[in-house]
Amino acid sequence: MKYSALLLTAASVFGFTVPVLAQDSNFNLTYHVERTPKAKLSIETCGSTIENTAKQVGLASDVQTFPGQLVVVRGGDEGRGAFIAQCIEVESTTVSVVQGIDYQGPKAALGKFADQANAAVKAAAE
Repeated sequence: MKYSALLLTAASVFGFTVPVLAQDSNFNLTYHVERTPKAKLSIETCGSTIENTAKQVGLASDVQTFPGQLVVVRGGDEGRGAFIAQCIEVESTTVSVVQGIDYQGPKAALGKFADQANAAVKAAAE
């Protein structure tokens, strides 16, 4: 329950609402955090990598950019789940946070997308 409230609060900060999530606490959250030297991965490359990965698997997405600070990519598949990813610039580091939320039960399409997007960001940094 505590995690549901935290997730809903974080989602609302970024203008992202999840009505189904509020109605059903039976959901799965897949969560990845990576720290990469900024010289290897900019927040812009991080964001575009996640956006392109979403397009490749047929997920709708939206991007918000705050130059020099943050890129937010969010989207999902209506009725099945949602994702939110942040690419954050912290001094000489790019921090990527990728979350996939499957609305019902165990890890499914959006959790697997979070895994794919995280792998794509790591590959872009190589």
